[in-house]
Amino acid sequence: MPLLRKVTTHGDSRGVTLPASWLEIIERESGTPLKEVSMDVESFITIKPVLENKKEHQP
Repeated sequence: MPLLRKVTTHGDSRGVTLPASWLEIIERESGTPLKEVSMDVESFITIKPVLENKKEHQP
């Protein structure tokens, strides 16, 4: 079942918020702070964490 999040407007941009607890879980499980996300935009948007120790493996 997909989770629905509202799209908000911030000046000339629009955004989607994520619960802080989701990001904290990723940080706790990876042992590294989450500073960036990778977005793949096709017919849908996929958001993935970019972890510091894995960043050099990103294309």
